[in-house]
Amino acid sequence: MGKDEIMLKELDRGRWSRPTDKSAVYLEIAPGETWGIRVTLIDDYAKVEAVDGPNTAWYKAPERYCSIIRPPRFWERLQGVTLESKIMSAVHEKRLVAQEENARLRGELE
Repeated sequence: MGKDEIMLKELDRGRWSRPTDKSAVYLEIAPGETWGIRVTLIDDYAKVEAVDGPNTAWYKAPERYCSIIRPPRFWERLQGVTLESKIMSAVHEKRLVAQEENARLRGELE
């Protein structure tokens, strides 16, 4: 399944870009917020990150901030799991991380 086949219709709050022929990047940071999410689709896998700005680059980031999503394995496919569902699950998790980090910046969390 290629990037163009998935384009993840639910990711419509931010903007998509195509930095290379083999990748697509979605960036979503709400107006007035520092933290948001970035989804990078590369060949047969995706990288879903909670980022503190559009130019943040994570190197060996903890799972809290960055997840590598691979295509579903045989048993997952039998259970109806798709690459899109795995990506959207990770997007939901990283949106929660971004919300927590934004709340921490505003002083709402200790």
